[in-house]
Formats: sequence, C-alpha cells, structure tokens
Amino acid sequence: MKIGLRTIKTALGAGISIWIAELLHLQFASFAAIICILCIEKTKKQSIRSSLERFAACTLSLVFSGLVFRLLGFNPLVFSLFILLFIPLLVRLRIQKGFVNSVVIVLHIFTLEKFTLPVALNEIQIVMIGVGVAILLNSYMPNVEKNLKETKAAIEEKFKKILFEFGAYLEKGDQGWDGKELLELEDELNKGKMLAIQYEENQLGMDKKGYYHYFDMRERQFIILNRMLPIVSSLNEDVVQRHVFAQFLYEISSDVKSDNTAYVHLQRLESQHKKMKELELPKSRLEFETRASVFHLMNEMEYYLITKMNYYDENQINV
Repeated sequence: MKIGLRTIKTALGAGISIWIAELLHLQFASFAAIICILCIEKTKKQSIRSSLERFAACTLSLVFSGLVFRLLGFNPLVFSLFILLFIPLLVRLRIQKGFVNSVVIVLHIFTLEKFTLPVALNEIQIVMIGVGVAILLNSYMPNVEKNLKETKAAIEEKFKKILFEFGAYLEKGDQGWDGKELLELEDELNKGKMLAIQYEENQLGMDKKGYYHYFDMRERQFIILNRMLPIVSSLNEDVVQRHVFAQFLYEISSDVKSDNTAYVHLQRLESQHKKMKELELPKSRLEFETRASVFHLMNEMEYYLITKMNYYDENQINV
C-alpha cells in the first residue's frame, strides 16, 4: 500500500483544522476538517481556486439562508426552497464547487433554528480555518522539473533514433528496425504534457519556462514523422535523391535539441531541393514515382522544421 503526498496532506489538514477550531471553542468544529479535505487539490493553483470558490459559496449561503429562514421560518419546505433557488445562483456565479460545503452551513443554521451574528461568525471562522490550513499545506509541492527534463531528453533521443532509421532505410534499405520508438514517443509526449501542466499549475507568478509549448511542438513534429513513415517504407527504387536526402536526415538526427537550429537546416534543405531539380529527368515510371516520393518527404521535413522554428518565434521557448 502506497501513501501519496496528497493523502498525507489531507490527513494532517483534517486533524489540524479540527484542533484549531476546538482551540477557538467553535461550534461544529469538525466541519473545518471537511472544508480542508475538499480544498486540498493536486496543484497550488487548483487548491487556491477551489478554496476561493468554496469560501465565496459558503459566505453567500450564510447570508442567503439567514435571510430566507428569518423571513419564512425554519421548516423543511423552506430548506427545499432555499436549495431550489441557491443551486442556479451558484451555477450562474460559477462557484458550484462549493455547494456541498454551503449546504452543511445551511444545515447548521437550520439545526440551531437561529441566525445571529455569533452564529455567522462561528461559521465564517470554521470556513477560514479549513481553507487556510489547506492552502498552507498545499503551498509545498514536489518539484517535477527534474522529471520534465528527463522526459524531454528521452523524447529527443527517440526523435534522433527515428530520423536516423529513416535515413538508414533510404540509404541502405530495410535494416530490421521495428519502429518501437514511434509508439514509445507517443507515451512520452503525453507524459511530458501532463507533467508540464502540473509544473505550470504550481508556479504562482513565476517563469513557467514554456515546457508545455515545447511538448506541444514536439507532438506536432511527431505527427509529421508518422506521416513520413509509410512513404519511407514504400520506396524500393534506388535513386540518387534517396541517398542525398538520407544524408540530410542523418544530419537532422544528430542535431535534435532544444536550441532553435531549424533555420540553418531549412536553408540547407532548400539548397538540396534546387540541386535535385537540376538533375536529369527520370528514365522510368518507377524512378519518377520514387523521386516524387522523396520530394514529398522533403516537403514533410520542411513542415517539421518550420513547426519548430515557428514555435520558438511565437512562444520564445527556453527550456
């Protein structure tokens, strides 16, 4: 049985919340634990957002229920009427996450059958204790940046391998590559994006370093590589263009990194494109189709490089 950090925070927060509420001799002290448990989320931003929503909903329910009960009396039908009116109000204000907490507060008032300033202050203090303890405990989050860098490095290694194998096939034919890196790359990209979201959600007003944009850019390049695979594997005719483009892929594979080197490779690709057009015309239909496929691959590689260049220009990625 594995106990995670969030579980530990939840257990500590529940106990601390009740302890503080009891120290202040507040009525319904255990309610502070419920508030705290519900406010402890996976990330700092989620926790703060949840805490603010619940605090707003609880405050609103306190005022609204107090007015309704004092005007219409403390009976089950009035309570049902309150719920009927309160839920649409929360939805309209987009704080429906705090509904359950709010109902507990309303039930406290309903049970006491009175709405006075001491009662209201008691409920507000309980909510503040639960919210405060949750935010305090969630202020500590493990730093996943090391995992992000490891995932990024693993993704770049797989890109290198895939590009190298594409080049090897064009130069030498089938070398027995099973293509497992393409399947693994998809999993690594999903993992990287999830880690990036977690990392960014825990950075309050700090430099987020663009990890998510980086993985998004790599995912777009991965789609291009997937499009290239069936074209590469369908080439059978041995033409000069295959070998020229193979050498280009070798160069690209050795230069897969975070730095924006796409512009240099784009210039080289354009130069190769021009040279290939100057070669003599194909002598057979098969040679023509093969050369057309190589040109198609070159166009796909151009999109691959432009994707990286554009993302760096637009997002100023620095990871």
